[in-house]
Amino acid sequence: MAEYDAIGRTLTVTEANAIIRDTVAEFFSELTIEGEVSGFRPSSSGQWYFTLKDSQAALDAAVFRSAQYSMAAPKNGDLVIAKGSLSYYAKNGRLSFVIRSMRIKGEGSLLEMIEKRKDYYRSLGYFDEDRKRPIPEEIRRIGVVTSPTGAAIRDVLNITKRRAPGIDIIIFPCLVQGEEAAEDIAARIRQANAFAAADVLIVGRGGGSAEDLAPFSDSAVIEAIHESEIPVISAVGHEIDWPISDFAADRRAPTPSAAAELVTEGAYRRAERLRAILSSLSSEMRTRVWRMDSRLRRAESFKGLIAGRISRARALIPSTSELGHALNMRLSLRISELGWTEEEAARAMRDKVERGRDEVGKMGKEAEAILSGRMKDARSRLAMAERECQALSPLSILSRGYSVTMDGNGRVIRHISGMHAGDIIRTRISDGELIARVEESHEL
Repeated sequence: MAEYDAIGRTLTVTEANAIIRDTVAEFFSELTIEGEVSGFRPSSSGQWYFTLKDSQAALDAAVFRSAQYSMAAPKNGDLVIAKGSLSYYAKNGRLSFVIRSMRIKGEGSLLEMIEKRKDYYRSLGYFDEDRKRPIPEEIRRIGVVTSPTGAAIRDVLNITKRRAPGIDIIIFPCLVQGEEAAEDIAARIRQANAFAAADVLIVGRGGGSAEDLAPFSDSAVIEAIHESEIPVISAVGHEIDWPISDFAADRRAPTPSAAAELVTEGAYRRAERLRAILSSLSSEMRTRVWRMDSRLRRAESFKGLIAGRISRARALIPSTSELGHALNMRLSLRISELGWTEEEAARAMRDKVERGRDEVGKMGKEAEAILSGRMKDARSRLAMAERECQALSPLSILSRGYSVTMDGNGRVIRHISGMHAGDIIRTRISDGELIARVEESHEL
């Protein structure tokens, strides 16, 4: 260090860091440190990185691959005795303890404390299944006790919006790590109960180290969960994380996303059933309309067939002049055969004409009766088809109090997301149409 005059002149950052590096290397080359492993993270290149800590301080530590053959990989919470040297990285001004050998002394104080606390609350019956409340089947409002800026609340909001957009969500913002987090979490649980603000509470956060998740094993949080009148779902960390809140809560979810799926399951199933029913009704309506249309077409075809038969029947009836000529011929022939006088022939002709007129009238009435019956039957079928179509008509649905809202282009509005203040909307009801302008829109 003789080349640097630390007192006589101003140093650059590089020179200052070089002095610190050389000093650390010279005076701290052989150290034995006892501490608790926290935040263990193996790198892709094979090195181990973690933090050694006690109740008052922490120190970054590293184990290079060349030293790992003589030791087992530690776990978060392990209490270890490590030998090595301090290393100061001048480039980023960071101090690390480079470990050459290490052995596990015993279980870390944090995990040991959590296990003892778990045993205590288990002995009090806090984890008994018979005291756990069921999660309601029908949930209208969810309370979420978590950080308002963390990934957990974003997961809950996104999944709930996708699966059950009609469910309300109330966020009870709190700290989720640090010394004040436990009391903050407990206070929000009690606040939700004081106002009966939700049908179910999700209490949780995303993953982290044992120290990060420690507030969810704190006595304040466990007591608040135990005393809650609202069913509580503990959703802390990842699948492998089990804080005491998971045991004390009415249900445990491995992640906040899983908790959101759990509380929206009932609404999601009901929506799926409703969609299936609507699809079935729509299909049935289309089938019935198709059948009614087919019946109407057959009725019209039958009507045309009857009209054709009538026309052909009329064509077979001789005209008046033809009939008169034929009768005169037959009459003359008959008079000649019988030797009648003109008076006798006229009388006989009148009788024949009267009988013919009676027969034609009778035949006409019979034909008219047959045609009238068939037309009545056709009209009855047509009226029935019209009633069935009317029952299936959207206008019939509107008459029962429903309405259909369309945008300015006549398209049906199914979602509020496409509407803006100032847009013109048209609402169709049973007896007319309402035209309005959108002032505000709010998603549910």
